[in-house]
Amino acid sequence: QHLYNDSRTQEHFAVMVWVCVSTDFDVLKLTQQIHNCIPENETASETTNLDQLQKSIAQRLKSKRFLIVLDDIWKCNSEDEWKTLLAPFTKGEAKGSMVLVTTRFPKLAGMMKTINPVELQGLESNDFFTFFESCIFGEH
Repeated sequence: QHLYNDSRTQEHFAVMVWVCVSTDFDVLKLTQQIHNCIPENETASETTNLDQLQKSIAQRLKSKRFLIVLDDIWKCNSEDEWKTLLAPFTKGEAKGSMVLVTTRFPKLAGMMKTINPVELQGLESNDFFTFFESCIFGEH
């Protein structure tokens, strides 16, 4: 979230979307959430048709550099389901766009990857206590 909100990130990407997925990996619902966060190029029409939503996303992002964050994915039933969700993001003309996924499950990261996953390690207990102390009491 810190990097997402950084001004350099916001200057680099014309469109930024953050969706918390958790245990509800529903392609239609996620597509609707993403669609609703992208600025409109044309007159908006309410639809629940996945194909129309994806065409609209692709059109809205066509010439824009975008960052889509799919945060805290707990499950995805199949690689086909994953590819269906990603479909509108593969048609962009702007270089440097990115879909970033966070998950606690290495198996999911392996299925979704296009580059090697970055596995974050937890803090050592002494480091955590020092960090916690400085958050509460400030730097000494």
